[in-house]
Amino acid sequence: MSHNADKVLMGGTGSSVKEVTNFQTVSGTAIEAGLACILESTGKISLDTSEGALVGISLGKDLSDTGRTAVCRKGLKVPVKLKSGFNPTIGAAVAIEDDTGLARAYTGTGDRYVNAVYATGRLGGNAATGGIAEGATGDTGTVGVALIDMVGGL
Repeated sequence: MSHNADKVLMGGTGSSVKEVTNFQTVSGTAIEAGLACILESTGKISLDTSEGALVGISLGKDLSDTGRTAVCRKGLKVPVKLKSGFNPTIGAAVAIEDDTGLARAYTGTGDRYVNAVYATGRLGGNAATGGIAEGATGDTGTVGVALIDMVGGL
């Protein structure tokens, strides 16, 4: 079986250059891999941007199934999920949509630029019909993903 360049293994990075920390989540349920995480004043993480600052990109559930989430705080080739219909440009600044944690085009409202750039364009999914809708999971269909470089953290 040959390598498929349109598929990305979520939960890891494409480079050993990374800094990963695990956090307890506000809900007690792990945050799905590929979504931006907010560190709240309680020291727990969530997707809720009303409190706290972006801390990194989720690498998913802790393998011990403890309700914790591994978060990549700095790294190269970190997979991030894309909002449906968005095709990133390599080298462009990454924008994260508030309250979903999905990467998207910067519009000035409901999102924010972060200290990262796209290392790839869209991998998987179709820009017009693929991607991931808010509230959906990777199990519900094709997920549009890009790899980002965040050398100094978000």
